[in-house]
Amino acid sequence: MAKRTKFSKFRDLYEVIEELAVSYTYEGVVEILAERHDLVLTTGTLTNYLYRYRKESKDLSVATDNSSSNIEVEPKVKKQIFVDLKGSEPIQENDINNNDDSESDNQDDEEIDHDALLEEMKRKFANGSRKSLLDR
Repeated sequence: MAKRTKFSKFRDLYEVIEELAVSYTYEGVVEILAERHDLVLTTGTLTNYLYRYRKESKDLSVATDNSSSNIEVEPKVKKQIFVDLKGSEPIQENDINNNDDSESDNQDDEEIDHDALLEEMKRKFANGSRKSLLDR
């Protein structure tokens, strides 16, 4: 019969070790493991094994956890600024909340044709002197 490694014994006793660690120091846990469970470890090895086991368990749970797909993430509020390429004043500045499916809170706001605005900006830029923005 193949001899089991200390870590495989530790893995089987992990729940017991965690319960013992609540009430005892690592020195006490090491003594109890040696006396009752025939697992001889040093406190350094116990610390190392606890770290290693927890890390492996965490990596495994992250890799197999599909419950996170049920979590809804609320989008962040973004700020958009449209700038006249020939000037430095903002043409329009507004906050956009992607989570808001209702109509605008302010009914007096007029509908903005973004495509037309973009085309106008492109036309103004094309008719300009084509200098770098840093040269202006």
